[in-house]
Amino acid sequence: MEVFFGEYNQVLDGKNRMRMPMKLKVLLGNEYYILNGAGGCLIVMKADRFNEMTAQFARVPMSDTAARSVVSEIMASVVVPEEDAQGRFVLPAHSVKYAGIDKNIVIVGACDLIEIWSEENYRARRSSANYNESLADKLTKLREYGI
Repeated sequence: MEVFFGEYNQVLDGKNRMRMPMKLKVLLGNEYYILNGAGGCLIVMKADRFNEMTAQFARVPMSDTAARSVVSEIMASVVVPEEDAQGRFVLPAHSVKYAGIDKNIVIVGACDLIEIWSEENYRARRSSANYNESLADKLTKLREYGI
């Protein structure tokens, strides 16, 4: 499994184009997906990770309309980026709106995913009281996952 890490700052151009930082792009490969994530960011997934997620979604029964509604909402947000010759791709208006992106973005490697944040939301998140807890306190939240 490739592991994504680091923080990268970029500015969207006037056509909402961006490019994936080269250190992340090398690990990401040519087939990846962007979708709405938790907390107001966009999530970038490699194809194999995306396929694992959709296989889990396919197990949700049609009779569970509340759960199927969540699946539908997530899947409706999916974008398959088409890169130009310079490696840029357009973030669609619905993705930009969901993430509250104006121009400045922060791209964060988050283990098996990549997050795309509006700079304003990312900085606000990092200055929140929860973010300022000690690392030891934060790590206790991972115990339920055996970490």
